[in-house]
Amino acid sequence: MKEAGRIPLERLYNTRDLGGIETTDGRRIRPHRLIRSGQLSGMTERDARVLAEEYELKTVVDFRTEREKEESPDPVPEGITYLEIPILDELSVGITRDRESEKRMLKLLTRKLDSGVDAAAEYMQDLYRNMVKQEYCRRQYRRFFDVLLRQKEGAVLWHCSAGKDRVGVGTAYLLWALGVPDETVYADYRKVNELTRAIVDRELSRISGKIPDERLLECLRSLMQVQDSYLKSVQDEIEKEYGSLDAFLEREMGLDKVARQCLRDKYLEPKAEG
Repeated sequence: MKEAGRIPLERLYNTRDLGGIETTDGRRIRPHRLIRSGQLSGMTERDARVLAEEYELKTVVDFRTEREKEESPDPVPEGITYLEIPILDELSVGITRDRESEKRMLKLLTRKLDSGVDAAAEYMQDLYRNMVKQEYCRRQYRRFFDVLLRQKEGAVLWHCSAGKDRVGVGTAYLLWALGVPDETVYADYRKVNELTRAIVDRELSRISGKIPDERLLECLRSLMQVQDSYLKSVQDEIEKEYGSLDAFLEREMGLDKVARQCLRDKYLEPKAEG
């Protein structure tokens, strides 16, 4: 089972080339075409050069809200098309990484902790289900697929803030549409925990003095990483509302048989003979 490989960059820790991931029929995603990432605000000149020259980056799709972009703007290199497709509105607490939403999230979690449930899992599963249920979110992901279908050459990079939730769901939709098996989709989804562990540890250490409640700190760790149950809630909601993943991709993402075949021809290598 081939997972997306991290691109060795200086300041971007969760930027991955999906190239080489195998589909159920034995085809593989073309290298240097599909790149998932966290925010680009820390990108160095060398990082920009590697993406532009070695990976032939042509298009950047920013999934973040306006407030997130204002706080950490993208340093988009010259000659690269930059597209804004915010997946969530400004009031989607918990996934967006602007300061105001983080404050509201802490208040909500503090209230939930005393209920005895897994506050983080319940909270994130609700947010993920909403990415399926909310028409605005579905429409924005459909715009993302429109970009992928129109791309003629080079790589497309899509990112949010951490590159785990909005990017995680969008990447799962894409991998499913390309025919990648669930096992590989989930392995790619979980990879973010490994790549960002040091960053999460550092951030929790930084704020631990301000948050004496150990339960809340562990809850925050769960929010800053991913669990299979978060993505599974997306699949469950799709099954509940649409009957099948294929029906959802066709009806809401605009991927009928023709569009889906176009997507596969564009981003998958030919099937090996013999």
